[in-house]
Amino acid sequence: MLPVDFGRMCGIAGISRPDRDLLSRMLDVIVHRGPDGSGMEVNEDVAIGIRRLAIVDIETGNQPMYSHDRALALVFNGEIYNAQELRAEMQATGTAFTSDHSDTEVILRGYERWGRDVVSHLIGMFAIAIWDGTRKELFLARDRLGIKPLYYAAGGGMFRFASEIKALLQDPSAPRAVHQETLHRFLLFRVHDSGEHTFFDGIDRLLPGHTMVVRDGAVTSIERYWNPPVNPEFTSDRSDAYYAAAFAAMFDRVVKRHLIADVPIGIPLSGGLDSSGVACTVARFIAEGTDLHTAGRLHTFSALYPGQTIDESPYIHEVEGRVDSVPHYAYPSVEEFWNEMAEWMWFQEEPTIATAPYAYYSVYRIAKGTVTVMLSGNGGDELMAGYIPYFRTYWTSAVDQHHWLSGVREFVRGFDIYKEYLRDAIQARAPWIDVLKMRDMLAAPNAYLNGFSYAADRNLNRRLANDVLAYSTPNLLRYEDKNSMAFSIEARVPFLDHELVEFIFQLPIDQKIKGGWNRAVYRHAMKGRIPDRNRLRRNKIGFTNPEFAWMRARAPQVREIFASDPCRSRGVYDTDRLVAGFDAWLRGAPGDVLLFWRALVCELWMQRYIDQPVAVHA
Repeated sequence: MLPVDFGRMCGIAGISRPDRDLLSRMLDVIVHRGPDGSGMEVNEDVAIGIRRLAIVDIETGNQPMYSHDRALALVFNGEIYNAQELRAEMQATGTAFTSDHSDTEVILRGYERWGRDVVSHLIGMFAIAIWDGTRKELFLARDRLGIKPLYYAAGGGMFRFASEIKALLQDPSAPRAVHQETLHRFLLFRVHDSGEHTFFDGIDRLLPGHTMVVRDGAVTSIERYWNPPVNPEFTSDRSDAYYAAAFAAMFDRVVKRHLIADVPIGIPLSGGLDSSGVACTVARFIAEGTDLHTAGRLHTFSALYPGQTIDESPYIHEVEGRVDSVPHYAYPSVEEFWNEMAEWMWFQEEPTIATAPYAYYSVYRIAKGTVTVMLSGNGGDELMAGYIPYFRTYWTSAVDQHHWLSGVREFVRGFDIYKEYLRDAIQARAPWIDVLKMRDMLAAPNAYLNGFSYAADRNLNRRLANDVLAYSTPNLLRYEDKNSMAFSIEARVPFLDHELVEFIFQLPIDQKIKGGWNRAVYRHAMKGRIPDRNRLRRNKIGFTNPEFAWMRARAPQVREIFASDPCRSRGVYDTDRLVAGFDAWLRGAPGDVLLFWRALVCELWMQRYIDQPVAVHA
């Protein structure tokens, strides 16, 4: 029996003209996404292509894939987990297949049968491009949560798309300027990846859960195909045990289907709740006979910081002992980070909200050569209120739905978790304390202050849905994709399987926070499945870096960048105030270190991507 082909982690690109040379350059610059091969379709209307990273069906399954009459040509980046079920469904009603194992062909036959609605039938992560020669149109689609990226630039009668921005920039006529609204929204409000605009003016992203049609080099339609309903209710008459059992069954099903591969699979383990749950669930499946192509052992990969307050070693080792894993460790340092900053920015392509993504970058680097697929715990916090500010939204939900006693109970039982958050919030608003603010260090903040404001929904479930679909998860997925593909590793995120997301969106609010615990339903479901030391921990750290210490350790270099002629000439900052604010922070003035990180990373990004051509290699 042939192995099942469940997709390609790779990079795709295309242009609305028959330019083979440009397409080749676009594919060359994203070779890290697909070192195992490439393919192109170049005709009189378009040029589309792919760089391939083989995950399953390593010997076959090349792309582009064509319809029987070659009127359709398809390239896609992703994994379709229900491909075999869809194949059987279509075969039962007369659809003929030329292979018995390709999920690429399942998408193609599905498009022939259902047209653009094929995306509603797919379970998985994907970015798809189909050239329809009969209709003379290009059809593009992105998975519901946006796990796989898809960028595009349109204008002047020409359309380009790619898995990474740097591929678009291989066209000399492509835009190379800063999208000022996106830049200032990030600096002022810490919001990015929340809409179609990137940091590059003229380069956009196809939003998650959307499709696009392009004709004659112009976008003719963009449509949303997934908009999951959200349950706003505070509670229900069903028991905690009912919800925990339902969650556990759904979680098992989702994790199991994320283990389909013909290459070694591992786990990035932070010691937090979510990665611990993934690791322990996968270990149980190994014990039941699931083959991860790692000789029956689970490989885990972690970032350690010996002697630092953020070190997660005790929780990491607890899980390692529970699952009997083969552990691998990265030890990120400020010296290593600073030396690799330019290369890391080349892979990231846009500014990051903190240095934390570099910790993931370090972890994926040590995984290269040992595993090809990693199952991440990303997304659990945003789905189930894993961050402290969500307690405040729980209280407004309780007040609005007249659950006064529940609100008081959570205030008391969770006080040890969020007391420092409340203290910091009060300090930030105290009129007698002069707290450093980003708006005081920008050259023209008022031009952007009225253009955007993020007011969190008072209903916790609606706020969580907004964060998952627009404000938080999209940037986490961008980091995950860039960091993993930098080392030709496929990152899978079972918490963001759309069926699990839909299930969690329907849970009442008190299954997210209850009894002084956030992620309540998940903690209940994991009882007996992960170590209680991890399940019942009250603090959260995760993959991050000691940013306060790192910024101080490189203060002279940071100050030099802020005071440099390039930084002064951009007109973004009042550089005198920026330098003075940084000096005041170094002396102990109250303020968030991430203010200065955002200013620094934006300047370094502009130096790397705006000021110079984008080379094929970092």
